[in-house]
Amino acid sequence: MVLLKTFSVVGALLPLAIQAKPNCPLLGPDFPAPKSLSSSPTFQAAIANLTELLTAAQTSGNTSYGPFDAVNTSYSLEFFSIHDPSPLFTSHYSTPSLAKAKYGVKTVDSESVYRIGSVTKLLTVYTALAQCGFLHFNEPITKFIPELQQAAQTLNGTANPLDNPSWDEITLGELASQQSGIGRDYAAFGELGSPLRPLANPAALGLPPLNSSEAALCAGGSFCTREQFFKGFTQRHPVYTPATGAVYSNVAFQLLAHAMENISGKAFPELSVPKDNSTGVIIDTTIWNLDFGDEIPAGGMYSALSDLTAISRSILSSSLLVPAQTRRWMKPLAFMSGPDYAVGAPWEIRRIHTAPNSRIVDIYTKTGNLPGYDTLLVLVPSLDIGFKVLTAGMNTLLPIEEATATYAGTYTSSNTSLNSSITLTIDDTKPGIGVTSWISNSTNMLTPSSFVPGSSVRLYPTGLSRTVKGSTDIEVGFRAVFENLGSDGVGGTFSTSCQTWGQADAVYWGMVGSDEFVVRVGSDGKAKGVSPRELRAELIRST
Repeated sequence: MVLLKTFSVVGALLPLAIQAKPNCPLLGPDFPAPKSLSSSPTFQAAIANLTELLTAAQTSGNTSYGPFDAVNTSYSLEFFSIHDPSPLFTSHYSTPSLAKAKYGVKTVDSESVYRIGSVTKLLTVYTALAQCGFLHFNEPITKFIPELQQAAQTLNGTANPLDNPSWDEITLGELASQQSGIGRDYAAFGELGSPLRPLANPAALGLPPLNSSEAALCAGGSFCTREQFFKGFTQRHPVYTPATGAVYSNVAFQLLAHAMENISGKAFPELSVPKDNSTGVIIDTTIWNLDFGDEIPAGGMYSALSDLTAISRSILSSSLLVPAQTRRWMKPLAFMSGPDYAVGAPWEIRRIHTAPNSRIVDIYTKTGNLPGYDTLLVLVPSLDIGFKVLTAGMNTLLPIEEATATYAGTYTSSNTSLNSSITLTIDDTKPGIGVTSWISNSTNMLTPSSFVPGSSVRLYPTGLSRTVKGSTDIEVGFRAVFENLGSDGVGGTFSTSCQTWGQADAVYWGMVGSDEFVVRVGSDGKAKGVSPRELRAELIRST
């Protein structure tokens, strides 16, 4: 997409040095942040180049990053430095189709309001820090939400870690940094058959029928009440143990907001809905008017470019937080399997190695998207700059040799009338355990669908396990990663080169994630059975 070309400006600011032998500097910037960018010839040359690229994209619809839909995509973009009171660069583009919109603006500017999706999470954490700092970040969520305190007592995550989160071990900081290990969504966003994931015929996908107790309480339309949400979500299985690593969760920010309401004694700020539609960039009234209800803190807010600039400036200049709090906040808290990507609270952090000496620059971002709306907020603390774009239109736990002996094999249904089987393989050139064949009641589960969104399926250990009652067998938890390896990825600094962490637990059926697997291992260390948990059946080892 042409907007990714904006990163060339950041690249122009990164100091370069040619050395006969590489230096080994301390982590951080080479020089103090530039304070006169607006008069810098280098910066102005980069802006001129960017302007030319944007103009070409608008007229031709083509960029080196792929096509740009100039007919249907309006955008607002701005660069700023905290050392310059005026924006360094601002660009708006209004599509011809926007001029014909029945509601909202006909031409976008800095006051035009967009839906910002998950950038809301950043504002939720910022609000929490502005209220209380880090005072409560290491305290358990059960201290602040009585429903979860009750769940910790009645649904014992220590006794049954595969099915129940250990609520009394999850802290506010782990919720904010995507390390809680809880499920991603409840009801409207993840449940197959919900309005956002319609499913006409579950049986055609090999899915079993649900009991009434397994169905989400409010998946059929409006968002859940607080009572419905806690009654239902506490039945969902964990993805990881707390603090294992980052796994994307929208619910985490809903819980964080509930905790902050308890701590402050005030309702979470109503920053979500504009007073009217007159300033809105409205491409679809259904999405524009979608009320997130109790889930607003995860992705329900709206914002204009000018508002996001003001918020970004306040972060980099520490006008709401003391500088030590800002520095503490803008740090990686969990690393991904890709070497240059980390997660903060809730920052999505990209590490850039600048040529030719591979100097490291950390860039703090937050992305957000809803159908028809995409937002990118980027801050570079080492340069005191940032920009925003608004648009509408773990290592394997076991050695390979042991994994092969334990898991590799074919597993089939004990019911001979069912054509159900799964084959697990180990390939020392690939991570995890491969699923090379998977049949459920004569349905090929490796055919891409809303249930299995990619033809490549690999299983990764979650660190969750339990002893089978009345047996010495151990049930070991895995999560599957579904990928389409046949498609070419899009290059670029901020391309989604390794984003599978954001897809864990994205789809589920009756409280059970589509990516949930349990392998039952005997006392001899050899797997006896495999359970794709969403299918409610165990396949027994046959080879």
